[in-house]
Amino acid sequence: HSTPVKSAGHAADYGLSSTRTHSTPIKSSGLMSDSTVRTTLPTKLLGQRTEGQLSARPHSTQTVASAGEAPVPFAMSEGVQVEDEVPIGTATDDDAGEYWLPWHIDSNFVTVLHKEMYADEHTAAFVPEPEGSGLMLMNPDGDVAKLRTRDDALLLQMGAFAQIYAGGQINACRHAVLSPRPPGIARFNFCNFWYVPWHTVCDAPEGRTSTAVSTGWNAMMDSSYLGITMKQGFAAFRKFMTSPEARVQFADSVRFKELSEMLPLPAAAADRAASPSSTGARAVAELVVDVMTDVRCPFSFLSQLNLEEALRRLGLDQDAIVRYHPVFLNPNVPKEGESLDDYLLREYGYSKDFAHSENYPLRVAGLKAGVALNPNRRVVNTFDAFCLIDAAEAAGKQHEMVKALSRRYFEEAEDISDLKVLRAAAEEVGFPGEEVGPWLADNGRRARVQSAYEALNSRLGEVPHFLLRERVSGHGVEAGGNRTPEEWERVLQSVLEKARFVGMSVPGPYGKDVWLAEANPNAPVSMAFGAQHGYAPGAWPYAPDRFSRLDESPDASMYAEPRFVHHLDDASLARLTEAYRSAFAAVGPGFAALDLCSSWASHYPTELLGGARVAVHGLNEAELRVNAQATEHHVQDLNANPSLPWADASFDFVTMALSVQYLTDPRAVFAEMHRVLKPGGMAIVAHSHRCFIEKAVKAFAEETYDGEGHTHLISRYFQHGPGGGWSGLAAADVSPQHGDPMWLVTAVKAPGTAA
Repeated sequence: HSTPVKSAGHAADYGLSSTRTHSTPIKSSGLMSDSTVRTTLPTKLLGQRTEGQLSARPHSTQTVASAGEAPVPFAMSEGVQVEDEVPIGTATDDDAGEYWLPWHIDSNFVTVLHKEMYADEHTAAFVPEPEGSGLMLMNPDGDVAKLRTRDDALLLQMGAFAQIYAGGQINACRHAVLSPRPPGIARFNFCNFWYVPWHTVCDAPEGRTSTAVSTGWNAMMDSSYLGITMKQGFAAFRKFMTSPEARVQFADSVRFKELSEMLPLPAAAADRAASPSSTGARAVAELVVDVMTDVRCPFSFLSQLNLEEALRRLGLDQDAIVRYHPVFLNPNVPKEGESLDDYLLREYGYSKDFAHSENYPLRVAGLKAGVALNPNRRVVNTFDAFCLIDAAEAAGKQHEMVKALSRRYFEEAEDISDLKVLRAAAEEVGFPGEEVGPWLADNGRRARVQSAYEALNSRLGEVPHFLLRERVSGHGVEAGGNRTPEEWERVLQSVLEKARFVGMSVPGPYGKDVWLAEANPNAPVSMAFGAQHGYAPGAWPYAPDRFSRLDESPDASMYAEPRFVHHLDDASLARLTEAYRSAFAAVGPGFAALDLCSSWASHYPTELLGGARVAVHGLNEAELRVNAQATEHHVQDLNANPSLPWADASFDFVTMALSVQYLTDPRAVFAEMHRVLKPGGMAIVAHSHRCFIEKAVKAFAEETYDGEGHTHLISRYFQHGPGGGWSGLAAADVSPQHGDPMWLVTAVKAPGTAA
């Protein structure tokens, strides 16, 4: 059987998915789809087939062409040398992700750096470079080598802007950093990134645009580098460098990203989210495992058993969500099926005696996993079985249904395409057997299963295929084949590693810290205020015209008609609800909250609103009237009259979501927010990258950076509305990995300040 696709960050996908530091579509960046990359890489760089690895292959084996060309040597200065070709492309199945930093090109002109160094984390003593570590270099032909240099050498590494300004006469350096991260060993080095003045535009010399930007599967840059300023390029590169996937040392493959978008992560369960917030404790990591397979695939069955054992050993069996998706080995199996003996003889030349013998490899592997595979089973059509699995998912019993079907098929050799067997499996899980027939006849369900199969079938070359992700960060790995419990433990540990870089505390109400489990503490938005070390301008820094708008007509006219829509996607709004949940839980039942600039949905966590006072404010009466979370509502145009009708110190929380960009007198509004909050109460302002641009004030509309720039702007509103009235100013990026951004700016009404 063919070797499964390698996990994210290994040489088989080559870590190329994270090479772009600009936001161009993956297909236009010179990075082909994962399956194409694997067929065009030189043979010497491909993962070698692993002895004993088990997987099932519904498609024909892909042909891999050899490069057949001599490697292009690297030009190096004195004292710097490159090893001959090293077998980094000979990937193993041991773990997932050895890249400290994936393959990329720096976007600046020149990077000055010294050789990385290593030290013992406990004694700070220098230690030798761990085996398998170092700076890897790639030339335009794709040949890879490891850098060897003196410890006291300074290296000059050319960046993308140097290549563009030279019209391609200078090559930007394709590079990656490998690090196996031995326990207790720290890696560090000095890097200095050189740019020219911020507002310089990156343009190629006349007539050399076509040669200025690299092309091909290993381009690691694209035309998005042209026509941007140094400041814009730096912002994009910093966003890449501070992203969790770069810091966590794992690069996601193109297919990992595609599958992640196809299979959205579930929102946090309400009962898991609230408890850690008041203490600042870190919640237990939640794993989401998506299994793409055919329910009759024996390799998948055994691998799932071993995965369950690994989850149990790590104490994660209660914190993992396992979901199943159809990839049929053969969707055209006739209804009557086929004898497995006939199938094995025809396809593989296995005799019945061998397939039923004690030393048949699958039987041996099954016994090792704790199950006796019945050799008398038949090859059957599993479409109806997956329709039953789909029906069970709605009741939260998909995993139980798969286990029931698997036991009946693999151990009892029952025909899981037969209606009677499917009814029995449903009853075993707790469903009425008579409901199975209508479920299977449901055209909508059958179309859904067929659509899921077609979408996955076009992206996967073999089954089983597993997508393992940490729910909060969305980061994880791909894995395939039948893995042992020990191998699964290593894969799971690599996924858990990603959770260490997610979550942060912000100052909360009444002296308590609020733990935002879904925040990225290393994002520029989250680090915005810390980077300025408490700086605040002494005077209001904006001229009056910065709060003018393209459309100065009364706001009441624009909002005269109700809009019962959401302005961001569900994943982003779920992150906002989760942030509210963490903050509200710090106060407890019976709190009072004011939702400014609200509408028909406040996105508050419903389970925490028992006994709470929820006042909603907005511009449209019809929208506010149907807000199910509100206990009272008030219609008011803050740009016409910023004075709020509530008494001083009325609320524990004031929230404002996705509307701060429209305020023409933000200081007055924020001063009113301060007045109606109780001393020690918390304000939460959420913003994103979408707005009605004609109604956004100029200061917002013309800001270069959607996230960090707007965060600083909102901070000025707090700092001067009123001056000295707020404490604990903080910002957090709680954006989902796939979805609209969700950025928060929070502050606490300073105790002892006037209402």
